[in-house]
Amino acid sequence: MRAAGGRIEEVFGAKLRDFTTVGIGGAAERMVFPRSLQEIQEILRSERQHGREVRFLGAGSNLLVNDGGIRGTVMCLKKNMGKMIFSPGGAVVAEGGTMLPRFSVLCALSGLSGAEELAGIPGTVGGAISMNAGAYGRSIGELAEWVEIVDMDGRLVRLDSRDIHFGYREANFPMRGIISRVAFRLAFGNSDESFDRIRIYNEKRRATQPWGARTFGSTFRNPRGGEKAARLLDQAGMKGAREGDALFSEKHANFMINAGQASAAEAMRLIDRARQTVRATAGVELALEVKLWGVFDA
Repeated sequence: MRAAGGRIEEVFGAKLRDFTTVGIGGAAERMVFPRSLQEIQEILRSERQHGREVRFLGAGSNLLVNDGGIRGTVMCLKKNMGKMIFSPGGAVVAEGGTMLPRFSVLCALSGLSGAEELAGIPGTVGGAISMNAGAYGRSIGELAEWVEIVDMDGRLVRLDSRDIHFGYREANFPMRGIISRVAFRLAFGNSDESFDRIRIYNEKRRATQPWGARTFGSTFRNPRGGEKAARLLDQAGMKGAREGDALFSEKHANFMINAGQASAAEAMRLIDRARQTVRATAGVELALEVKLWGVFDA
């Protein structure tokens, strides 16, 4: 497969545990790392023509990959597509592979406020938009003006944010594809104040979450009605609960940690155990925030 700039960057048999924040998962049949919109389009058109499945990977947080790996192609923008453009009036356009901490810091440096809460999220702009990631009362969908998606046929579509239903940790798009760029509208602010807020949020994370550990992020979504998944798990005695090298953090019960060489099978056993225990103790059905790739797909 050729692109205008030469050979498309690809790896066969890449170990997905090296591309996920929890460090679990088997190999991908093929991984591609496009460098441009044109390469994204070429890859998707070729894979559609040959009937091959394509999955999209951001920074690999909130993802559990089957131990046996997955067939098809995994497309990742994080490596080569993280550019940002700042325009007058508080407009910022970021490529889908832009990391959220970098996005937040560069906005603060530019005197723009509103993205400070996102600074501690270890994800990409594209991945965050796809699930409406957020923290401390801020969701990324609130900031978006438009989203560009390359659909599975390689067509570029620009969607107004009003055409996307952003909900709690979810975003419903009218088509499937990969998010190539997002435009944001931020407020003018003070850089020093923005960095103070980033520092405060990150200190809160360090105090309440297993900072630096290999983890998905949150394992379960908070149930409707204001209840917290972490509190339900704590009350059910799941803090420190373990299956092999997969365990729930003693610091935050909703964070599962890979404490060594945890397998996806161990992680799933612990997830199932947690759900059953919370169901029995609180009568609440916990929904996964983590996405499952491989034999777990529903």
